Amino acid sequence: MNRPLLLTQEHFAPFGTLLTQPLSAPSLERGDITFWNATADLSGLSGSGVTGHLIAHRRELMLTQIERHLHTPEAFIATAGRSLMVVGKPGDLDPEALCVFEMAAGQAVLLHPGSWHWAPFPLTETATFLLILRAETSEHDIEIQDMPAHRLEPRAPVDHSPTSPGPSP
Repeated sequence: MNRPLLLTQEHFAPFGTLLTQPLSAPSLERGDITFWNATADLSGLSGSGVTGHLIAHRRELMLTQIERHLHTPEAFIATAGRSLMVVGKPGDLDPEALCVFEMAAGQAVLLHPGSWHWAPFPLTETATFLLILRAETSEHDIEIQDMPAHRLEPRAPVDHSPTSPGPSP
């Protein structure tokens, strides 16, 4: 496993789709909005899609388990914080081929069915995500495997200072 990669569509393509503003022309452009339709294929949700809200808490940057969902894509939409996301291609687990991406608020990915992953590792006190997945995933479509411990390394130094909510608007 290497140091975290820059989160680009090219780097992330083997694991899923980077959910970002397309480079193509918008479907609709008018004075109040610019809109791109059908930017990701969610047909794998089979009509049972749900959202989830995930708050990942800062912890040791040590990966010891990994999971996958064979029958559903899963979207991670970062809404707050910075984190490391570990992913592997669908198929047999190869710990040496896992990739690490640094995600920031405003970035999002859609994992292919079967892509290996684990809960993001925050580089800030917490990192918050909106998830999109099939309703049945957590009960009927989850495979978790233990793996040899691997220490993750961020692209830049981690800020361990206490976080402050900042001034009120």
